[in-house]
Amino acid sequence: AVVSTQSGHYGRGFADVLERGLSDNWSQVRMAACCATRAFLLGIPVAGRDEFYPQILPPLCLNRYYIAEGVRIHCQTTWRMLFSVTGVKAVELHLNSIVPFYILQSEADNHAVREAACACIAELATKVGSDPVRVHVPTLIQGLLVCFEDDSWPVRDAACTACGNFVSVFAEECRAYIDRLMPLFYMNLEDNIPSVRQGAAIAISNIVRAYLSPLSNDVVAKLSELLDAVDGQEDDSTLYSDLSKKPAVFGVAMADDPAHTNQVMYSCGSLAPKMGRGGKALGAGGCSASHHFKRPSQPWERTDGAVRLFMELSDVNDTKSDLLPMVRKISSATRKRNFEHHKHLLETIYKCIPMIFRRLTKIKIKPFINDFFDGLFYGLKSDNNLLKAASVECLQSLSLLLGPNILKGRIEMTDYNMMLYVQDAFPETIDM
Repeated sequence: AVVSTQSGHYGRGFADVLERGLSDNWSQVRMAACCATRAFLLGIPVAGRDEFYPQILPPLCLNRYYIAEGVRIHCQTTWRMLFSVTGVKAVELHLNSIVPFYILQSEADNHAVREAACACIAELATKVGSDPVRVHVPTLIQGLLVCFEDDSWPVRDAACTACGNFVSVFAEECRAYIDRLMPLFYMNLEDNIPSVRQGAAIAISNIVRAYLSPLSNDVVAKLSELLDAVDGQEDDSTLYSDLSKKPAVFGVAMADDPAHTNQVMYSCGSLAPKMGRGGKALGAGGCSASHHFKRPSQPWERTDGAVRLFMELSDVNDTKSDLLPMVRKISSATRKRNFEHHKHLLETIYKCIPMIFRRLTKIKIKPFINDFFDGLFYGLKSDNNLLKAASVECLQSLSLLLGPNILKGRIEMTDYNMMLYVQDAFPETIDM
């Protein structure tokens, strides 16, 4: 660092090495580069750092979201040491260097890097001023569209979140991409990973807020379709039921095997060599055809995603009147218990119902409450602790919404024998 203040030649050489180290496939190398970058920049007077920021700032920004905890925390601390409360301004000043780097990293072979790039792109929409970012929106959306079709579900999830953020902030700039985005959002809403479904539900609700009708009408129609999907669920809902049951063939790689010689090295545990990036994987096609590591979603998972979307849309005034008639579709889904994973669906429903009822208001949802009691009682008696906890919390929320005595009366009219289970679940809420 001392040499760099005396000679721009050495300083530029150090910056080149640090940039490569901060972008290395091995987390250990990134960590060493993070330590060296902090020493390098803090060893330079504040006025002398600007010449190195266009080169070092982009990878330093990205590593604040890198999957390796040591790298991530070290870079976040370095960022605070360098900029304190002026970090947003620093990003705005160097967007012309940061945006191309983010796009380049979103196409990296390492899935962890692609995930971090999507998280950083999402940050540009929510934390940086809209005017500096506006000119870069088309480039950033194009990069996210590729990541939306990634083999790695955390990358798909991060891309979905980022797109939702961009649509919320840059509605007009993103309008031209809606026809391409909506099928991808729906694809994530039906994903077999719960957190991906949740992220898609939030993103779709953001889009509905941004564009309202007629897009909201299409979303509500899709929601109704997905709520009915569980009706077609077969009894066998076991995970990976579509995979081959034949014995696997194992072997030992030969020392001179060209498939294992002179290949790119990745950190231990990384799935980067197997997780193809969107549209670039072997046999990649449009939409979900490139996801050769993603099993097809099952009907109950589609309904699960729909319930999550229902909860998010219940907070959008433009859709509330359309949602009320579909509450019975959700209560009907609680009675579908012919498949192994029905408890996961019930858990989601009873986690979402309290928020849905509060948002749709007590007066409007009163006619539907008793329809959910059968599933709630089933959950209270279940040996699945997550479902039981969700059922208890749901009943507690209903008690606060309706009043404990009113809820008690409704339960007694439905099934008096269930009062014993209700009392055991939360005796302080409903007094026998």
